[in-house]
Parts: sequence; structure tokens; C-alpha cells
Amino acid sequence: MASLVDIPIDYQQSVIEFSTSLYQGLNKQESLCMSPYSITAAFLLLMVGASGRSKQQISSALFQNSIFSEEEKLRYHKSLNSYIIHQAGVNVSLASANRLFVNNQFTVLQNVREKAKQYFGTDISLKDFTTPKASALIMNRWVSKQTNGKIKDLIKEKWIDSNMVMFIINAIYFKATWEKQFSPKKTRKGKFYLPFKKTIEVDMMNIRTAVPYFKGRDFSAIALPFRGGNFDMVFILPDEKVGLQNIENKITPKFLKTISSGFKNRLNSITIPKFKLQSEFDLKVELPKLGVTEIFDDVKANFTNLIVERTPNLFVKVAVHKAVFNLNEAGVEGAAGTVFGIGLKSGGGLEFTANRPFLFYVRDVKSGLILFIGRFHPQVNAG
Repeated sequence: MASLVDIPIDYQQSVIEFSTSLYQGLNKQESLCMSPYSITAAFLLLMVGASGRSKQQISSALFQNSIFSEEEKLRYHKSLNSYIIHQAGVNVSLASANRLFVNNQFTVLQNVREKAKQYFGTDISLKDFTTPKASALIMNRWVSKQTNGKIKDLIKEKWIDSNMVMFIINAIYFKATWEKQFSPKKTRKGKFYLPFKKTIEVDMMNIRTAVPYFKGRDFSAIALPFRGGNFDMVFILPDEKVGLQNIENKITPKFLKTISSGFKNRLNSITIPKFKLQSEFDLKVELPKLGVTEIFDDVKANFTNLIVERTPNLFVKVAVHKAVFNLNEAGVEGAAGTVFGIGLKSGGGLEFTANRPFLFYVRDVKSGLILFIGRFHPQVNAG
């Protein structure tokens, strides 16, 4: 089992900074949830098969200007994942799994296969992508199994065709109970105050207990621990008349560290809402905000170190993240799936649009014998 002291602080901070930067870029108009941990794992696995500027952009988004080599990045990821899973112990259900589903017409390079297995525990499944419905069903069953049935239909049938080379998928599942559970008998309908003096009624849970508490200049925060003590959930509540976005704009690793280092145990009457969230994000929209653009470009993308076949114009055609998060009196349950679909440009880059008069004929290919010949040249109706 890896120890946290074996993983450089700079690496840990880079992972947290990617999480906060990704969150900062989201269009936050309503409730949402996501798993940066899932996105990081799938993104790193994608980096293994990338080359040139495509690899550089992924690395820069994940690790800023860190000096870690690729081998170190992968090794530290494996160690960090091992540490996190060990932290769950017997009190928390936590699992993270990766899988490559590959078109059986292509062969993944040995170097990629070895790194995927060594650092991500990733198996490769060969599938017949000429049967989209069956392939989507198999992949979605795998995701559903890894997430205890919480993430369904991550893979869309319409994404799958003979031009799709592979899907890189990560799935994560988390379930934990509060160290001190809320009593369902104390759950009551209560007002929840929204901007512009609007209110709604939600189920509010209440408990009186001592938990870590921090008071900032324009917000307060608490940390509710889960059973086992290795994980908790932090709530950051803006002061009245301070908008949530004002606090969100401050979210950086340094800001979060200030809160965690300033926590002091205090007896509190805690009232929080029960909720269920589900979100889906197009990472082709979100990742360019972090400078990752070339992997989505069918001309500039560089995945020459991914498959044996010397096929030009491999690029990321699909990049989607889906997450659910449920909170109630007993605890929380969260799950997420991230998929990157790599494929060829449809039509091989050629375009034939018969939008002007043309000649046609029907022939026997071998002899050239013409069975029918003609032209298509419609006329404009007079008058």
C-alpha cells in the first residue's frame, strides 16, 4: 500500500488544482455534481496514447508546469489511487476502474497496453463496432456494474461505427455513512432561499453535534465526517447577501487549504438539505478552457503512438462525463463515468456532393460493360 509521504506534495497539489480549475470553468447556473478524480484517471490514460503537442496540452492541463516525467506522473497516479482505495477500508465503499474497449479491426501498441495494465489496472476488450447497439450495451453494462447501477447509458449507440477506434472509460463509485447519522424523524420541510428573494421548500435534516468549523471573512464552513474518519464532506456557506459565485471564484487549492487548516471543533446545530443530483458534461466544451484543444482537431491531433495501424487523423470524437450524487440522513452515495472516444475522420477527409448536373452509368466492374448510362440535369419549370 502506498503512503501519502511517497507522493510529492507538488503532484498532489497539481491534481487538486486541475479539479478546482475544471470546476471554475463550468457554466454554474444550477445544481451540479462531477468527479474530477474520474476525469483525471481517464485523461491520464488518454495521455499515454498521445504524442507531440496533444500530449503536452494534456500534461499542462493536469500538471501545470511541473517537472515530473511521464513515468513519474503515471507512477504517482497509481500510488495515489492505491492510497485512496486503502483509506476507504471497511467503512467506505470506494472503487475506481478503467477499461479500453477497442474496435477489433485495430491493434493497440504494446507500449500502451503495458502502461495501461501497469499503472491503471486496465484490461482491453475487443469489440465489433459494426454492431453499435450490441457494443453500446456491453460497455454500458460494464459502467453500470462498476457504479453499482448508478451510471446508466453513458455510451450512446450513435457514437459507434467502423470509424471509431476505441473508448477509454473510467468509472468510480463512492458510498459512506455519516459518523453521526441524522434522524429521519427530525427531517422537516424548510425554506431554501434563492437569489432575487425567491424561496422553495426542501427536506431539511437537522442534528446537533461537534464538527470542524471555520469562519471566513464572508462565509462559514463545516466538515461532516464519515464513519472511519478518513473521509468527510465539506460545506461552504456564503454569508447572507453574499452570492455563491463570489465564493466559487475563490476556489483554489490555497483557499481550500486555508479552510482545512483553520477548522476547529465546535458544537453546532447543523441543518442541511437532502438532495439528489445528476449532471452530464461535454468535455469537448470544458477541456479547451484549460488549453486542451488539439486532441479534438481531426487535423492537429496526434495519436500516432496509440495503435499499430499507421492511420492518420485519429482524434477525440467523444468526451463525456456523467455523475450522480445523493445525500440523505444516512450518508452519501456518488458515482461517475468518464469516456473518451477516439476515432477516424468520417469519409477519410474526402467529400463528394452531387449538387450540380452529373453523368452516371451502371457497369460490370471486371469487363467494363455498360448496362445503363445517363445524365442528371433537371430543368427549372417555366412560369
